[in-house]
Amino acid sequence: MSSAATVAKPRHVPGMETYREKAARKFKENPWVPLGSMATVGALVVAMVKMRRGQSQSFNHWLRVRVAAQGLTIVAIVVGAQAFRPKDAEAPGGDAGSMNDVDAERRRMEKLAREKDEFEERLRGAEEAHELEKGLRAGRSGFATTSSGSQGGAGDGATVLTKSGGGWFGWLGWGRSRSSDSPSSTNPGNDSTTKS
Repeated sequence: MSSAATVAKPRHVPGMETYREKAARKFKENPWVPLGSMATVGALVVAMVKMRRGQSQSFNHWLRVRVAAQGLTIVAIVVGAQAFRPKDAEAPGGDAGSMNDVDAERRRMEKLAREKDEFEERLRGAEEAHELEKGLRAGRSGFATTSSGSQGGAGDGATVLTKSGGGWFGWLGWGRSRSSDSPSSTNPGNDSTTKS
């Protein structure tokens, strides 16, 4: 039985590097990071073997080696990031660089202004929706609104919704008819109207 099953090889996309090419490039840029990572994993594997064998002192020693290797790997990452950062960021800008800086700053300011306008528009919409919700909530039976003016209260002109009875089902409008949701029928002793 010979069936010719063809396996499609991954095509090489121009401008894209394979995992192997990327690993080789990273290793060439900073060889201490992969070496430190391998040392960390190796120390961890040896520590696990020592733990399984019940050799607690050797196990602790290899865990300390793992911590040291991990610390050195982090130091290698930081040093490598500093060593391979772009050189043009360190050099002072000339005339061409200052023109690019001005253009970049202008674009940044335009973007900030555009974002501010969009935010203010969203904020106005949210405030309108909030006022509409307050009106709808105040209009439901089972709630009364209390406006606290400057005579004292939470704030100037703040509207406070107070629950006058009925539970969650009453608040959502479930389970009762509109006539039974009135404050006098649900809680006869509770006067939900207040004077402004």
